Amino acid sequence: MYVRKFVDVDSASLRKPLAIIGLPGIANVGRIAVETLVRLLDAEHIMDFYSSDFPPRVFVKDGIAHFPKSSVHMYHAAPDEPHDILILTADFQPTSSGGVFEYADFFVKEMVNLNVREMYALAAYEQGYEEFFNSYPAPSRVYISASSEELLERVSGHEGAVTTKEGLINGANGFIPVWAATMYDMEGACLLGETLGIIKFDYRAAKRVLEIMADLAGLTLDFSVFDDNVSQVVQFIEWARSEIAQKGAYFQGSESTDFKGSDRYIG
Repeated sequence: MYVRKFVDVDSASLRKPLAIIGLPGIANVGRIAVETLVRLLDAEHIMDFYSSDFPPRVFVKDGIAHFPKSSVHMYHAAPDEPHDILILTADFQPTSSGGVFEYADFFVKEMVNLNVREMYALAAYEQGYEEFFNSYPAPSRVYISASSEELLERVSGHEGAVTTKEGLINGANGFIPVWAATMYDMEGACLLGETLGIIKFDYRAAKRVLEIMADLAGLTLDFSVFDDNVSQVVQFIEWARSEIAQKGAYFQGSESTDFKGSDRYIG
C-alpha cells in the first residue's frame, strides 16, 4: 500500500471518533452516500492511499490524468455533536481476495491509531424485481447486520430497517467493518440500501442509508441536495416497472434471468 498524508492527526484531539466507509459497488449506493456526506460536512482531506490490487487504469479528464486512489476525510464534531468522523471512499474496490484482506487491514490499522471504536459500511442490497416492487414506492429498505447484538439493536431501530437474516456480503464494503470487529475488537455494522441491479447510480437508496447513518452519528443534515437526483431515479424505476409489466415478468413466478436481481449479492 502506498500512502500520502496531508494532515497529521493527533488521536488525542478526537472525540469518540467513528469511521464510515462507502466504496464503489452495486448502484454506487455507498460511494454516493459518503461523497455526499463529505460535501455536506465540508470534511477535511487528510490522506490518500493507493492499492496495487486496483485495476491498472488511469482516469483522464480534459487531458489531465489521475491515478486511482482511496481517500480519507475527517470531520471535527461541533460542540453539540457526539462524534468526530473519518470517512473512506475510493475509485475502485480491490479486485482479489488477497487484495481485500490487505486493504482492509491497512485501513483498519490506520483507524486503530486514531482510536476509532466503531466502523460502519454503507452499501447496496440488490433485490429481485418482485420483492423490490412489493414495498415500492415506500422509501428504500435498509438491510442491517452488525458485530454484536447491542449494535444490531441500535442500528435496526429505524423505520424501514430490516435485519439481514442470512446470506453473504460480497466485497470490501461488507468485509472491512467485520474484519475490524474480528481482529481489532471494534464494533462494526453494514447498512445496505435496497436497490435494483439495473440502476447505475441509486441516489434514492443512498439518501436512505445516509439518513440512518446521520442519525446514528448524531448529525443534522440537509438531505434536499438529493432531491433532483432522487426524482430521476424514481422516473427510471417507473419506466422499468412499466417495461417489466409489458413483458409479462412483473409479479410472475417465472421471471426471466434478464429481469431478476440477485437477493444474495451485496456490494
